[in-house]
Amino acid sequence: MYMHTKTAEALRVMHDGKLPINLIFLIEGEDETRGTSISKFVTENAVKLKADMALVSNTQLYALSLPTLCIGLRGLVDMELEAVSPDRDLHSGLSGGAAPNPISGLMELLCKCKDVTSSIRIPCMYDDVAAPAPVERESWKGLPFNAEEFLREEVGASELIGEAGYSVLERVWARPTMEIHGIAGGFTDAGSKTVIPSRAVAKISFRLVPNQNPQRILKSFGNFLQYNAPIGIGIQLRVLSAAPAVLVDPNHPAIRIAAQAFSDVFGEPTVLTRNGCSIPVVGDFATHVGIPTVLMGFGLRDDGLHSPNEKYRLENYYTGIMTIAHLFEQLGEQYCPMA
Repeated sequence: MYMHTKTAEALRVMHDGKLPINLIFLIEGEDETRGTSISKFVTENAVKLKADMALVSNTQLYALSLPTLCIGLRGLVDMELEAVSPDRDLHSGLSGGAAPNPISGLMELLCKCKDVTSSIRIPCMYDDVAAPAPVERESWKGLPFNAEEFLREEVGASELIGEAGYSVLERVWARPTMEIHGIAGGFTDAGSKTVIPSRAVAKISFRLVPNQNPQRILKSFGNFLQYNAPIGIGIQLRVLSAAPAVLVDPNHPAIRIAAQAFSDVFGEPTVLTRNGCSIPVVGDFATHVGIPTVLMGFGLRDDGLHSPNEKYRLENYYTGIMTIAHLFEQLGEQYCPMA
């Protein structure tokens, strides 16, 4: 956001106190706490926010010095799944073998959600999944992607997993996923306590792709959980947030102008990618304001997002200001407001 602020400051100096386009700044700080305030604000202030396009710089360059526009984001359904039974903690010596164990039941239920090939077994999960457009697939082929390098430098595991028949980029950008983020329950302190706990909780999420309806997926998931719940285990599903995936038309005038502006500054053709992450406000802009979002970010894939020592390259910060300034000037000269 500070790149955008400094861009406006620089352009006002360059253009005698004026800007080449009209700007509305919308800034929020709840990215890691569900972002409910900004979604509510956009919904209630669609007329006030009316514009020709939005600009969000929360994405990355695919590689250093490679101009990159992201045109697709996965949606996100964030949930808590709780297993309960019995009504209090029990002694495993007195009740083990007869009393249901919520941790075991929760693990059993979660294991039923995916098979050994990483395919999700929840009915209707893949019904509405749209394949990437040919222009996207062609753009992805030209990316400097190496699966072994990705495994070694970005994943740090012994092997990659995922659905058979799909490339790594398709699996992380254009296929739905289910992940377990944490499980809590029972006794986990130092020492021993042979307890059968009364409850266990798992934090889980779905990443959805364009055309998938979060509410339809949630209804199917709820039915799946109730049908497959282990004997004696009560199941409660709490939805923390739900946002659909977003796909921006690569032929939209704003995208074409942004791609050219990116190329002008970097001296390389702009590539079109997707991002496996979610930026729910992009969907809010499309749904409630009716505008496309240009996802022009300047981070790098090794910035360590959500990790210790997360970074942002200073050179990219300054290049970002220059690129966004050039974009705004080009928009002022070329862009015709959509009817």
